[in-house]
Amino acid sequence: MARSIEQVGQDLIYLKKVSSELGTELTTAYQSYFTALSPTLKQQSIQSCYHLCTTCYPDAFLKLNYNQRSQLLKTLQRVIGNAIAALMVHVEPARQSATQDENDDEPTGELTSISMMPNDWFATPTSLSTWQQNLEEELAHSLKEISYKVNLLLQQARVMPADIPKPILEASPEADRQGENTIDVPNLLSISIEQDISEQQSDAPLAARSAAANGTEQSAWMGDETSLEEPDEYPQIVQIHSLYLRLTEVEFADVNVLGLRKNIERLANKVSTLKREYFKKQQELKIAEAESAWRNSWFEN
Repeated sequence: MARSIEQVGQDLIYLKKVSSELGTELTTAYQSYFTALSPTLKQQSIQSCYHLCTTCYPDAFLKLNYNQRSQLLKTLQRVIGNAIAALMVHVEPARQSATQDENDDEPTGELTSISMMPNDWFATPTSLSTWQQNLEEELAHSLKEISYKVNLLLQQARVMPADIPKPILEASPEADRQGENTIDVPNLLSISIEQDISEQQSDAPLAARSAAANGTEQSAWMGDETSLEEPDEYPQIVQIHSLYLRLTEVEFADVNVLGLRKNIERLANKVSTLKREYFKKQQELKIAEAESAWRNSWFEN
């Protein structure tokens, strides 16, 4: 026998209460996680920038004078710090972001942040699940934003080459898939692109044609019979290095962060289970309401 509307309704009320409690617990878990992740993320980002400036592009970095280097490193720290602070806002609504005056010398790009969810995040298991998924997407977006702004800043400072394919600059997943493990340093992307020797000799910007930019493989020796007689015209394969923050690599650097991530995964599994149960109860309520409507509409002839 099907359960009554009132009984199923009580089940739904109980699941909503559990959702609210689980949402509070999950928020606390994320606060602890972000608190531990922030210094690790900052450290990993700066270490990667250090490697880019001192090992990948030392000649370009040494061309900067003392004031230029100091300003670059100061801005790098602020770009990274502001992005991390903006991420914390999603679990600490009272936290204030940096003012525009402090960010005037930061590079601007086309990446846009995911909008925050409404205030009734934990009202139902469904909205709680959506909030948690959006928070994870915002975390991934923040790492991409840091990578993009740092790469753009290094490019504007003429440390990184001027003409880099956009997917590399933006730290896109496509570029990461085309990247190579030529550097034993986490959170860096290394990829081969083509550069014309003639343009290199004339000091022109890189004429880069990357597999990451167009999704196709490029050959260094493509040409016709004429080009075979002019070997100097062959494109030269060069290595481009850029920042690509990967959450798994950042978390791996700190055992405490890894433990807090496992706790979030445990709570996320609870959210998924609760969401499935809530959906089943919603379907059960619809059936009970439909049966009630049938009975109320049925009349014997």
